[in-house]
Amino acid sequence: MDASEEEFVAEEDADLGPAALKRLREKLATCVKEKQEYLEGWQRSRADFANFKREENQRDSQHEERTKAELAEAIIPTLDSFEMALTMKLLADSPKELKDGITGLYKQLVGSLRKIGIEQFDAEATGQSFDPQKHEALREVAAEDEKSDHTVVDVFRSGYSVGEKIIRPAQVSVAVSK
Repeated sequence: MDASEEEFVAEEDADLGPAALKRLREKLATCVKEKQEYLEGWQRSRADFANFKREENQRDSQHEERTKAELAEAIIPTLDSFEMALTMKLLADSPKELKDGITGLYKQLVGSLRKIGIEQFDAEATGQSFDPQKHEALREVAAEDEKSDHTVVDVFRSGYSVGEKIIRPAQVSVAVSK
């Protein structure tokens, strides 16, 4: 037995002999076993708590994303109306101040959404490759050449996203070679 394995035997138990020594060893073994059980229980509890915190953060993030998506879904029709107004012939014939004012309001609303993480995409997607994850094809147009096959020809409505989640795909016409 080396110094680290030396057993402590109380003086009053030293003269009791091997029976007392056996009882002390059993008691020590029981204490070591309990210590291990407590340690493992504590480690499990710590891991469970870390998992709980991670899942709670994930739930909070998803809730925040859903709330932003609901806000965007409420505001998007207004943005669509602005886009429609900006393309109207009546506005083209209007004074420059009116056109600038409507354009400014539209840009301000899009900018406010961007600040809270709602992104508008493909408002000017003409010539980009068609992406079925981001685009909804409303019409097919004959492609002029192979290079323009499966590209966006026209954008009818812009798309919107929150993070990686598409709230509404952009509605487009697509060039398709026959």
